[in-house]
Amino acid sequence: MQKKTKLILILLFISFVLNFYLGISSFIKNTYTPNLEDQIILGEMTKMVLENEQYQEIAARENVYAIKQGVSRFNVANPSSIFHYEINVQTEQQTYIFSCTDNLCTGVSNEGWSYSRYSEEKPVLPLKKIN
Repeated sequence: MQKKTKLILILLFISFVLNFYLGISSFIKNTYTPNLEDQIILGEMTKMVLENEQYQEIAARENVYAIKQGVSRFNVANPSSIFHYEINVQTEQQTYIFSCTDNLCTGVSNEGWSYSRYSEEKPVLPLKKIN
């Protein structure tokens, strides 16, 4: 009887740990992964960035290697806010972060800068074949 109790307790503990881990990882993934509605909004924001005067000035003076769409619902007071969407324009010098200028997202603006991986690494494309 005692062996059965120990086995059940061990299985319950493993089940609890596994469910806790899967729940946390799912929460974190949903915090940073755009859903279908997010992808539509980010697609329209990308078009607005490409038409933006600030972007065109950046593209004229630097090589643009990538445009990355992102969403971050982590630590945001209002998770449905338009301000948790970002478009990152990556050049060889830095990454320019564009976001909406108002609650209706009638325009986008360069709201920040960060490190660019392209300052030290080469572009991924074209893909190199491994021999």
